[in-house]
Amino acid sequence: MSFRIVSEKFRTFYETLNNDVFSLDEMVALIDTSLPGVADEFHLGKVETIFSAPESVYEPKGLNKVIAGYEDPNGYSDEVYEKQFNTAEGGTVRLFAHPKMGWKWNDDDKSDIDFLLEVLYLSCSRLRLLSLMQQTQNIDMLTGSLNMMGFQRKVDELYAKNQLSEYASVFANIKNFKYINQQFGSNNGDYILKQYSMAVRNFLGENGLFCRLGGDNFVTLVKKYCLLRYIAFVTGMPVTVDNKEQKEDVRIDFKSGVFPILPDSDPQDVLSCASIAFQAARRSRDRDTVYFQPEMLEKTLHDKRVSAMFKSALSRNEFLVYYQPKVTLADDTLCGCEALTRWHANKIMYPNEFISILEREGTIKNLDFYMLEEVCKDLRHWLDMGIEPVRISTNFSKIHLSNEKLEQDIISILEKYKIDPKYIEIELTELSDFKYLERLISFVNVMHGSGFHISIDDFGTGYSSMSLLRDLNADVVKMDKSLVDNIAGKTSKKADVVIVRSIINMARELGSQVIAEGVETKEQARFLRANGCLMAQGYLYDRPLVKEDFEKRLRSRKYSL
Repeated sequence: MSFRIVSEKFRTFYETLNNDVFSLDEMVALIDTSLPGVADEFHLGKVETIFSAPESVYEPKGLNKVIAGYEDPNGYSDEVYEKQFNTAEGGTVRLFAHPKMGWKWNDDDKSDIDFLLEVLYLSCSRLRLLSLMQQTQNIDMLTGSLNMMGFQRKVDELYAKNQLSEYASVFANIKNFKYINQQFGSNNGDYILKQYSMAVRNFLGENGLFCRLGGDNFVTLVKKYCLLRYIAFVTGMPVTVDNKEQKEDVRIDFKSGVFPILPDSDPQDVLSCASIAFQAARRSRDRDTVYFQPEMLEKTLHDKRVSAMFKSALSRNEFLVYYQPKVTLADDTLCGCEALTRWHANKIMYPNEFISILEREGTIKNLDFYMLEEVCKDLRHWLDMGIEPVRISTNFSKIHLSNEKLEQDIISILEKYKIDPKYIEIELTELSDFKYLERLISFVNVMHGSGFHISIDDFGTGYSSMSLLRDLNADVVKMDKSLVDNIAGKTSKKADVVIVRSIINMARELGSQVIAEGVETKEQARFLRANGCLMAQGYLYDRPLVKEDFEKRLRSRKYSL
């Protein structure tokens, strides 16, 4: 005869409680269906469980829930047996048991009830642990918002229900959050993320989903009918923080990409298309919110192709140097040139198709040095042939200035080919928003001391141009084509005429020469000459020339217009 520790009914009850469930409601249903099978064995009339948990990421409002697990239809006695357990998350589980109507528990009965309640508690604790583990997979630990996995699961559910096209997705990044962290501290930075996330979730309610992707990047799924209200709600959102024992309001603004989801969109489009629109917003200087357009996808694919092809293309010398002549306006004579590049792959790619991509990724540094070395090779060739070169300007992006050895790296290339620095002009690009002026001034001074010329590219297009003219001892100021376009002829604009004259006069008084780029008509050349501009560059004189054609120009320097 076999010996059993528990009855078959209790075994069934226990196994039922250990099914994988992840919510209190599911546990209530299990208890409600399984307890009747063992209620007679314990003379049980009623079981009640009260869950409590403090406020947390997983329970933003805390938890205090009563679960009526079982009640005998014939009633129960007033006698109550109570047991309480403390949980690891700082809450409690309280269990109350009543005998069935007309029954009074003896000590053995109470021992059995104590065991039963402990089994219920352990099962409920297991449920709670499973629930928290599931939330950990789906919830961002800092803000209590959905994380990427949780967001994707919800999106998949909406897609399965054919409801996805009712929404728009918004990819957003907090503007200047790094500086907010620096100014107010990382604790306040985290507090801002929490408050912002809570505010957005409360605003959305049942009208959307909110996800923190990481850092200060978020994606929102919002019903299309309240999209504009949502954008208005998050724009300039104020959050109050404690800053050195004082309350201070911080305005939160965003760069956002918006994708109104289409009927044929799939779950992957939700994030990818909004992200593509966000990248366009991030590049824009005048728009914080950009809506997805189909052509953006082609641009993104193009950008990725450029990134993937660049390194091998550079090693195969697919980037060729073209020289665009610079002309002295006084006598229409060649006086210099700018080294420009064309990418010869399956087709010729022009700089506007790849320079901004390389600039964004930092690989422009490789191209800049490649160009300098190719220029030095050509200079060495002409010098060896007995052809006197002109000064050649080569472009260097501002991102080079983070390299403390930049000056020596440039000088080393010239030394390698035995080139006198008088033949090289370093043309600094994209300086309109450059913040590290001391480094810039130091670079210019060192290069001047080594015999190089320095020019500022696209002068007149950035807010900081005037301060650069004042603070940098630049040899040449290159006036942007956008200003030259409207100084003469039928397209002449008084404002541009005044600005061009002012730039020429200021530069001259500060000891810098001015070259106008994009000169295409004789009228423009006459205006520039009459107003004291010394040099010009543009299609009026020459398009960018391959090495062989430019060599011919070196032999015949006079232009006949």
